[in-house]
Amino acid sequence: MNIYLVLVIILMAIAVVDLIVGVSNDAVNFLNSAIGSKVASFRTILIIASLGILMGSLFSSGMMEIARSGIFNPSFFTFDKVIIIFMAVMITDIILLDFYNSLGLPTSTTVSLIFELLGAALVTGLLYAFDQGMGFETWKQIINYSSAITIIVGIFLSVFLAFITGTIIQHVSRLIFTFNFKRNLKKYGAIFSGIAITTIIYFLLIKGVKGSALVTDSQVSWIMKNTGMILVVFVIFWSIFIQVLMWWQDVNPLKIIVLLGTFSLAMAFAGNDLVNFIGVSVAGLMSFQAWSASGVPASEFNMGILNEKIVTPTLILVGAGIVMTITLWTNAKSRKVTETEISLARQDDGDEKFRPNFLSRALVGSAMWLGRGVQRIVPQYINQVMLVRFKKENLDQEKLKQDPEKPSFDLIRASINLIVSSALIAYGTSQKLPLSTTFVTFMVAMGTSFADQAWGRESAVYRVAGVMNVIAGWLITAIVAILTSGLFALIMYHTGIIGMLALSGLAGFLIIRSHVVFKRKSSEEKISNQVLESPSADIHQVISESKSNTIKNLKTVRKVTLHSIQSLLKEDGNALNKSGKEIKKLKEQNEKLHGKLIKYVQKMEKGNLPAGRLYILVFDLMQDLYQSAQLVNEVCSFHVINHHSPPTKKYQKVFSELEKDLESYIDLAVISIEKLSVENDAIIQDKHDKLIAYINIAIDGLILDIQKNDIGNKLGLLQTRIFLEVKDVITIVERVHTLYCDFTIQSVKKSV
Repeated sequence: MNIYLVLVIILMAIAVVDLIVGVSNDAVNFLNSAIGSKVASFRTILIIASLGILMGSLFSSGMMEIARSGIFNPSFFTFDKVIIIFMAVMITDIILLDFYNSLGLPTSTTVSLIFELLGAALVTGLLYAFDQGMGFETWKQIINYSSAITIIVGIFLSVFLAFITGTIIQHVSRLIFTFNFKRNLKKYGAIFSGIAITTIIYFLLIKGVKGSALVTDSQVSWIMKNTGMILVVFVIFWSIFIQVLMWWQDVNPLKIIVLLGTFSLAMAFAGNDLVNFIGVSVAGLMSFQAWSASGVPASEFNMGILNEKIVTPTLILVGAGIVMTITLWTNAKSRKVTETEISLARQDDGDEKFRPNFLSRALVGSAMWLGRGVQRIVPQYINQVMLVRFKKENLDQEKLKQDPEKPSFDLIRASINLIVSSALIAYGTSQKLPLSTTFVTFMVAMGTSFADQAWGRESAVYRVAGVMNVIAGWLITAIVAILTSGLFALIMYHTGIIGMLALSGLAGFLIIRSHVVFKRKSSEEKISNQVLESPSADIHQVISESKSNTIKNLKTVRKVTLHSIQSLLKEDGNALNKSGKEIKKLKEQNEKLHGKLIKYVQKMEKGNLPAGRLYILVFDLMQDLYQSAQLVNEVCSFHVINHHSPPTKKYQKVFSELEKDLESYIDLAVISIEKLSVENDAIIQDKHDKLIAYINIAIDGLILDIQKNDIGNKLGLLQTRIFLEVKDVITIVERVHTLYCDFTIQSVKKSV
């Protein structure tokens, strides 16, 4: 079999994988508004988005030339060199996108593709030029820099344009409709819907029709000549149609806009972004077909043919649409990315995904100072009007708090998100500019949430930090993409077919490993968040969940503490490292729950103070318990990795006795908590007292040995720290056990 045929097959296989990881990343672009506003069931939203993807895939043929000739000059290369570029780009793409998906951060597939093509083409072209005796100045012949600069500038300008446009349009829309929009919707809903639907149709069908494989040139010409008339007719028709539906069936027109907008944005996504996933592989296939028919050696066949207009086969476009649709329904990583954007745009406060930083605090502080200045300048009556129009107290806040399925934002904001995003993206597609759908939709969503004052003083620093993290991720994407694809191209250029096959295998291994790790982490998160997702929490559920979480924590702390001491005595650094990771993972899981603690208490039965008190106090004690166990692990690990002397036999015996008694003590406490029994209370208290006394005696002996210089500084510090932290563990376990005993006694008294 021709080796280049094998490489083309690998390219097409990578394209399928790239479609999967790409949709996992970009599903957030067209799903977040519908999901965040709870406009319909998740199944209905997916059905509508799937139809949009299938339709949009047929409109993407015109964008495929970006992958063939938009970034580099194919006539500079021969067939064997072009294949190196295409392989380096596709392998880099699937690794990079899957990495971002695993983190749950939306990144730009367009930026990835552009900079991967730049890196791979530049490195391959320069190496080829050096072999031909040419110098570095040939980069101007390699890179189609005028087109590349136009595309890159367009992508990054779209970030600011999307944010500003989303902010302005949302602000005006909110002034018109307010947050209590039902009354105003009856007045302005029909005309608003008519304009919104016409806008969507205009940018998707009229501006995007040039790229379709289904429309003839004569039909395109007629549409362009009669655009004005078509728009007027559409506005009138849709306004009347929506008004009739509102009178006849009491239909909420905003739901129609959001669902149609979801369809249109999915369609715009497929039309604009499909090139990012399969464009390079399709270009590779076309290159192979042209070379195979020529009969010329691969190292001599010039690839100027890629400059010609080539229509991508409709079958390939349809097949790509089907793969994307299946991925949309089955891939869990797309849900994780969607959660990130919705959490940054939601209207209410709560647990935040990102931590504030210096820059986010500075930006929020500056914005507050500027806002106060504007308020002083603007006339008072205008401020009052704005205050009334943006008043959120009109909402039934109590009802929203009790609703576990409450939307993250309302239908007005969802509608603006979709209208503005689809319009900007479809316009870019019509101009043959591969705008980043991620950049546009994310920044529109951030702009509308900013205009809606969703970033209040309780959440602003967290949301701004989140936006900054995502944008920083975009910039890092560009740097990593150009460097990695360039490195892969360098390896392939010097190693040939072997290097291409080896890097393809590496990419496959990394993708499989990523999915295994992601699946394990998802299972852990699902278990830890299971109770918090329930609509309410009765007394039995609270106690059951609290017991389960407490027992898991006590067992882990016991295991880590004992293993750390045992590993110290054995001088086993690897075992200490594993124990450290275990306690760190448990601590991270509980920190996530800690952010949702108040929300969970809100779900409890009103007036049930003992249960709420138990839950909060035990959770607080767990933080102290993790810290003590972690410190034991850290001091032991530090001692071992620095090859300090192990404890003497005398103290090895002391630690061994302490291990046995500590294990027995914690096991008894676990059994008592699990059964909510006070039968062993006296035994547990006796063990606690004996352990504390044993440690106090050991500390006294340690002090005498230090005074006699029998123990050095490092060993003295180590053993002192272990005794003190283990003593803290014993004390905290006793306090946790006492809390459960007190609750049990109160429950018995209450039932009598």
